[in-house]
Amino acid sequence: MFLNGCCRFLAICALIFPRTWCFLPNKQRVLLVSFDGFRWDYIYKFPTPSFHDVIKNGIHVEQITNVFITKTYPNHYTMVTGLYAENHGIVANEMYDPVLNETFSMNRMTIYNSEFWEDAYPIWITNQMQGHRSGAAMWPGTDVKIHGIFPTRYMPYNESVSFQERVAKLIEWFTSEEPINLGLLYWEEPDEMGHRLGPDNPLMKPVITEIDDLLNYLVLELKKAKLWDTTNVIITSDHGMAQSSTDRIIQLDQYVDRDLYRMIDHSPDVAILPKEGKLDDVYNALVQAHPNMTVYKKEAIPSRLHYSHSSRIQPILLVADEGWEILQNKSDPFELGNHGYDNALPDMHPIFLAHGPAFRKNISKKAMNSTDLYPLLCHLLGVDPLPSNGSLDNVKDLLASEVPKEPQDRSQQESFAYFIGVFLGSILVFVFLLVFIKHLTRSQVSAVRLQHTEIAQPLLQD
Repeated sequence: MFLNGCCRFLAICALIFPRTWCFLPNKQRVLLVSFDGFRWDYIYKFPTPSFHDVIKNGIHVEQITNVFITKTYPNHYTMVTGLYAENHGIVANEMYDPVLNETFSMNRMTIYNSEFWEDAYPIWITNQMQGHRSGAAMWPGTDVKIHGIFPTRYMPYNESVSFQERVAKLIEWFTSEEPINLGLLYWEEPDEMGHRLGPDNPLMKPVITEIDDLLNYLVLELKKAKLWDTTNVIITSDHGMAQSSTDRIIQLDQYVDRDLYRMIDHSPDVAILPKEGKLDDVYNALVQAHPNMTVYKKEAIPSRLHYSHSSRIQPILLVADEGWEILQNKSDPFELGNHGYDNALPDMHPIFLAHGPAFRKNISKKAMNSTDLYPLLCHLLGVDPLPSNGSLDNVKDLLASEVPKEPQDRSQQESFAYFIGVFLGSILVFVFLLVFIKHLTRSQVSAVRLQHTEIAQPLLQD
């Protein structure tokens, strides 16, 4: 009887103070998928039934304004931090840090120097520090130990690992005994073929068709695992692609002596580090050199690009007009498709679709910023976001349920309520334990007395 009373008491306490008894409330799963270089309008240029099926049953944002420069590493880090490149520190695929005296290059192992990544905390760290688990299949930066932390589960980057193997590993992590609640999936195409062929080439049709087939495979595998209808799946990209031409090449050797500078990042945004004392010489030689090339001193880069407040941004930046390439001369490698241009240009914009229990269905939105993805991810995961350049208010119309206008204030209120709940709950538990001990003590005393009486009775009868 006493035990039944204890159980009822504990149940009432758990109902009144649920966060006292469950420190990690059950939140929804999220899978973030990036098809590198998938331009926003590929789904209209080529047959893509799988993409359109997701749109019919989920949401579609027509134009995503990504961050400058519109290259792979800066934009993938923006998606998971909500920060402009100047704030998260990954300002290019190739960059030089004068403080570290180190060069970062996606073509060398220097990308694994954690110091390059530690101006920000990516979403997997945010998620894990608040008690959850993350899993990453090749997402840029996830195999780097950032602030001393790896994702809970991750695959070291290996381009030869198939899309199917990456999907299988993520599903394994989502369905394990200690499941992840956040998955990140990266695929290299159609970026590689977009560079090789150019986005306007009819041969891009089978490339995009194959991506559509991969998306269909992902959906079917998630359905088999009973994850498709219970997981919030976001399908996006880092940037678009523009068509280049050998008729649109700007050759720096025609205008400035290459001994006066070092080229850090390459076309179509060229980061120039002048030799000591040569900044003005290099700038003056290039500033009016070509009508399709804009030349900035670092301090004069337009504020709308959010690309000046980092020591890794070089003293001079050259930006080509769309479709133009900046090379030292025509012997340099040349590609028929490229990206990195001004992020206001539509051809630089990526795709954005989403499906899941948190999202509305068959909804189209005109535009959003890629910086808004991070606060959206945090909302879906139920974790408190770090400060970012994005806002949940900008994307709350994509969600099936209403989002409070000031999520950070709400979090503070919830945090206060949580500690009040813990405090009051602890008092109740303490009182309960006192009552329990007192009752137990009385029960034991009564039992001892009863035993003494039973022992004494035969002696009295004699």
